[in-house]
Amino acid sequence: MTAQSGQSSTAGKALAQAATRIAAGSSDLAALLRERQDTADRLDVLNDRLAGAALETGAASEQTVARLRTNIAEARSRLAALDRDLDARFPDFRELTNPRPLSREALQALLRDDEALVMTFTDESFFYVWAISKTKADWYRHEIQSSEITTRVQALRAQLSVTANNRGGLSLKQQDRGDVQPFDRTLSFQIYTDLFAPLEHVFGDARHVMMVLDGPLTSLPPAILVTEAPQGADDSAAALRSTAWLLRRHALTTLPSVSALKALRRAGAAEAVDRADVPFVGFGNPLLGYSLMAAAETGTTQQVVTRGVYEDVTRVADLSPLPNTESELRALARTMGADDSALYLASAATERNVKEADLSRARILAFATHGLLADGLPGLEEPALVFTPPDQPSPVDDALLTATEAAQLNLSASLVILSACDTAGSDGTPGSEGLSGLARAFIYAGARAILVSHWPVDDYAARVLTTGMLSRMQGADALDRAEALRRSTLAILDDTSEARFAHPRIWAPFVVVGEGASDAG
Repeated sequence: MTAQSGQSSTAGKALAQAATRIAAGSSDLAALLRERQDTADRLDVLNDRLAGAALETGAASEQTVARLRTNIAEARSRLAALDRDLDARFPDFRELTNPRPLSREALQALLRDDEALVMTFTDESFFYVWAISKTKADWYRHEIQSSEITTRVQALRAQLSVTANNRGGLSLKQQDRGDVQPFDRTLSFQIYTDLFAPLEHVFGDARHVMMVLDGPLTSLPPAILVTEAPQGADDSAAALRSTAWLLRRHALTTLPSVSALKALRRAGAAEAVDRADVPFVGFGNPLLGYSLMAAAETGTTQQVVTRGVYEDVTRVADLSPLPNTESELRALARTMGADDSALYLASAATERNVKEADLSRARILAFATHGLLADGLPGLEEPALVFTPPDQPSPVDDALLTATEAAQLNLSASLVILSACDTAGSDGTPGSEGLSGLARAFIYAGARAILVSHWPVDDYAARVLTTGMLSRMQGADALDRAEALRRSTLAILDDTSEARFAHPRIWAPFVVVGEGASDAG
């Protein structure tokens, strides 16, 4: 439970600081939070006074100390009562802003027979990992410097960067004989062996494994971990296909915190009526970079100004355009049986339209745009999604939908797709705050799960992975989200029509964050 608290304190910063804005829509919640803040402030003052009084001597000082200690005890008692009230009346808000650790018994009660959960905690000199299933639980400590884990992860991430032609610079002759850009499977196997294999006896038989990762591991999709010593050459497509990837054994999802599972399972149990009767809504291909300049030359927009909530909004306009996201969204819409009216593209892909559209009825919601971590742009304090910059930036629309603003959407989506965005640093720099902040924001807003990508996705792979996942979530034989993504991913990995499909850069960018194994869509 201590490790859970350590994770949450880092991941929750971006949303905890925005608690007041999120609570503004509820007078009862706002009043409760104000009283809690006032009580906490009073407790700080009393503690400061006690520290000063304890330095003095004499009968009067002793009386002052006794009175202060009584007042402190009363303030602590009131603070505890207010926290209990928050937990009882606004549990989802508490989960968003200050996740509470779960005991082993409480977690096992939430797990299904075919599920397991794995959680990590990284400090400077040791790596800790816990695994728990419905009937088993164990933990393991590995002596390793956090800098060493970072170095290993960064080395793998460097091999997952997308080149201009997605071929890794190989010659046509090399491609014809089935060669691909090398991927260091031995290093991936080493990471798995050192950090996770000791707990296989707990999670090895689970169909669905949920992972709560921290530190540098947050920038590495678990699917690319190798569970057996690799055979063959690292630049052979056939060898890559025959590799014992973790994805071959388990459907995988990521949770922003252990306690998020409680909120998700509670939300699922509470769904008496499914209000999501609109099959699909998608936003993408925002006007950025040269696209924005071209629009300005044709008179379809005015020069972007730098006055607004995000004052340096021209930096948003300078981001690279994403024209291929339009075809991806159209393919997703067709898969869900939706028409063009479900799409907000180019000049219509605005933050204002996201906030003003009725998204509460969308079953699948997709954003095909850039995703930014906190500090992804100068002055950006929390993760955000990018949209077409407005003519006049305002609190309603400054082209950035932050995690705080996402948390205030009204959703009931089975799945929110965040495509073509980076959810972790490109070199493997830890990105847990960014990923967890966005994930918890959309979950708080009502989404059951989100699909995120760890790096910009190959255009073909993006369409096949996302449409394949959605198609497998439909019909009488519908699969749950985690299994649908697993099978969609394996369909690309096992496709022998092109050698490049065997490389994890193509098939492994997406992860499901949130509820992966509940309702099948």
